[in-house]
Amino acid sequence: MKFLQAAICAGVILSSSTAYVNGALADDQTKPGVGNAAAIALAKKSPIVESDYQFLLSQAQRIEDATLRKQTLDALGDPCIQHRAHLTDAQKDAIVLALTAEGLVNPADAASITGGVKAGIFPPVTNDGSACPKLPQAFFSAPGSTSVNGHHSYPGGLVVHESNNDVADVHLGEEYRQIYGHNGGKGGLPTIPRENQGRFSSAEGHFDADIFIDEDLIVAAPLWHDWAKPIVFQWNANGSEFTELNFGGFGTADNNGAPGDSRTGGHHIIGITEAMTRGLSPAFVITQASAHSAPTGGNEYKVVNWLRAAVIIARIDPVAKGYLGWTMLDACVCLRCGSWATT
Repeated sequence: MKFLQAAICAGVILSSSTAYVNGALADDQTKPGVGNAAAIALAKKSPIVESDYQFLLSQAQRIEDATLRKQTLDALGDPCIQHRAHLTDAQKDAIVLALTAEGLVNPADAASITGGVKAGIFPPVTNDGSACPKLPQAFFSAPGSTSVNGHHSYPGGLVVHESNNDVADVHLGEEYRQIYGHNGGKGGLPTIPRENQGRFSSAEGHFDADIFIDEDLIVAAPLWHDWAKPIVFQWNANGSEFTELNFGGFGTADNNGAPGDSRTGGHHIIGITEAMTRGLSPAFVITQASAHSAPTGGNEYKVVNWLRAAVIIARIDPVAKGYLGWTMLDACVCLRCGSWATT
């Protein structure tokens, strides 16, 4: 697989080096990346990037829930960043203080970032604080991750990464239907006629199934999970990316005071924040939040902490909105939780 990826990406990587080699490192993360425009221009030249971006849009069009479909298509385009709308510097400072007080960020982790914790949680965007802040680069020009021990680390790598994840997620859902759902009435649990399954039915063209899998969650969660990477992984002039702040925990006693480390990539929590601000359903947001760890097997506290961090940034009541409940805060008893793993 690594050889295949190297072969596919070689042309993009080589072009990237020539585009940035004469640039100087722009490491001030309080300002938009100096190399963002060059990354956009380079990504536009890649047929693979264009193809995968169009695939993501077509996947979003499949979503049956009208609100989720509309919000997802908007987010993949040229959206207003809703959790940053009308947000003042004083409000940002208050959010940083709240996260620190709750043990959901470790200031030492931001030591290498110009602007510190504040710049890590609120990377620079265009028209910040206005009614319609914008992404600092096109969604299709962002990398899949950092170039240091990362993956898909080239302009356009994000849409390639998301396309792979979305296909894998849909296929995994089909595997569950086929193996555990006993499609076609082959035995096991009683099969549920398609006309009674609503949008929980098996994919078009398949038989009745006796297992409920919400296809909207399967399709949309990978599209939203990495949504914030155009904000977090902006481009410096030499082709390197911004340093991502890991937060969502302090790193030592995050498991309700017991030893544990729930820190995770900032893109994960920022994406959850945007989904919450747009009013997406608890079932969807919890599925999205489970991308970096399923809320089972002793990792429940991680998902809870990521949700806690997101609601602080979004400035909403998590219980009133249904994202957290008292039982979930105590033991993460998450009804209808989905889980899937990616980076």
